[in-house]
Amino acid sequence: MKVNEVPQDNAFLQEETEICLRDRYYALDEEGKFREVPSVGWKPKNAAIQFAWNNREEEADKIREQVVQGKLSPLAYHMERLLMTPAILSKYAGLSRRKIVRYCKPKYFSKIKPEELSCLAVALNINVEELISID
Repeated sequence: MKVNEVPQDNAFLQEETEICLRDRYYALDEEGKFREVPSVGWKPKNAAIQFAWNNREEEADKIREQVVQGKLSPLAYHMERLLMTPAILSKYAGLSRRKIVRYCKPKYFSKIKPEELSCLAVALNINVEELISID
């Protein structure tokens, strides 16, 4: 691929924010040397990313239904929505993985100590009120 052929299909770049998501490709310049070239996106890759996010939203909706039915706690929903596993969340929150798994069950979630609830909320980057609800 040549430098002027690097895809620039902008689907996710948000110009008004400080976040600039860009890919780096290596392309041939006029002298025949490889050079690093920034790209704002490529349609097939953007479609794959969008498909993956839509799939995750569907999975989170299924978990949300289980929370409404009383089978899982709001923690399970927020973990799914924010792409967290019990192992990752346990490291961020400073709690054991076993506790995280238990807190995904409604009967244990209702007995969480306020300090642990706060740790979980901070680790998920949400506030406690958001953590205990699914709205």
